[in-house]
Amino acid sequence: MRYSAPFLIATLTSPATAQVVPTGSPAADILLSQAIAEHRVFLTCSALDPLTHQQILTNWQRDAAAAVAILTAHTVPQDAITAFTRAADPAALMPAEDTPWSEVKGLCDTHPDWQKTYYEFNLTILDLKLPGAFQ
Repeated sequence: MRYSAPFLIATLTSPATAQVVPTGSPAADILLSQAIAEHRVFLTCSALDPLTHQQILTNWQRDAAAAVAILTAHTVPQDAITAFTRAADPAALMPAEDTPWSEVKGLCDTHPDWQKTYYEFNLTILDLKLPGAFQ
């Protein structure tokens, strides 16, 4: 696992984080939650570098759209797809504008290797991993 259990718990239980509704596949639920947690860090911590942020944003939107197509193809209930779509929305992943800088910096300081993790593709790519969760 790339991130520690406390990180995932703290990130996934954040009030700003939408919940993933069970898809019928526990493995898929884990992958969706993990990808959301990872991209909360990637999008937040890249925000001060417009080029990097735009690339991460573009890739995440493409991967989230692929995930929706995969979920739809596996006849996942619509409420689960809707919940994922809301949770995966970049606006939902980024901190609110009134979030104190110290909190944002604290999140990024907790993951100083986020950029290396991203560029080495040591992350959950739903388009590649999600189909296997339904086998």
